[in-house]
Amino acid sequence: MPDPPATLSRGCLLVASPRLLDPNFAHTVVLVISHDADGSFGLVLNRPLEACLGDVLPEVAEQGHAIPVHQGGPVQPDLMHFVSRCAPGEPALLPGVALGLSLDELLAQAAVRKSVRCYIGYSGWGAGQLEAETVEGSWIVAPARAEHIFEVPAERLWASVLHELGGQYAWLALDSTPPSDN
Repeated sequence: MPDPPATLSRGCLLVASPRLLDPNFAHTVVLVISHDADGSFGLVLNRPLEACLGDVLPEVAEQGHAIPVHQGGPVQPDLMHFVSRCAPGEPALLPGVALGLSLDELLAQAAVRKSVRCYIGYSGWGAGQLEAETVEGSWIVAPARAEHIFEVPAERLWASVLHELGGQYAWLALDSTPPSDN
């Protein structure tokens, strides 16, 4: 039985509905990092770049060279965020997922083959903006799991999360054409 759609909150996923035509977000899945009365901040999970951290930061230690780099969103493309696996009991965004470790900590994790991702830029919304976009149907809120970040291939993530939600959401993954275009 799939998890029910989640509440808009820190640690949930935002799945772009087929009606969201903004090229920055079409068919994206965003991990919400922060959500409060002042606004929201998240990272697009399924926009990998054809680069690794060694390409972006040539001076990074050897164990960091292969860390995959993703486009986290259109805001501040000169800013990097890191997400990694973490053990139970460690500070986490959601079970098994840590955010904001130092570069040294990330390189240590990469050296012992823990999953690490780098995101360039981020996605941001002002106060009330994301709630309004969700109500208008631009975003579908879903529960997040570590597997979404580290195991599901980026090109399949959008459809995979919709299938997990089941019912009407699973149908959206089959035909992403807005009904008004039929």
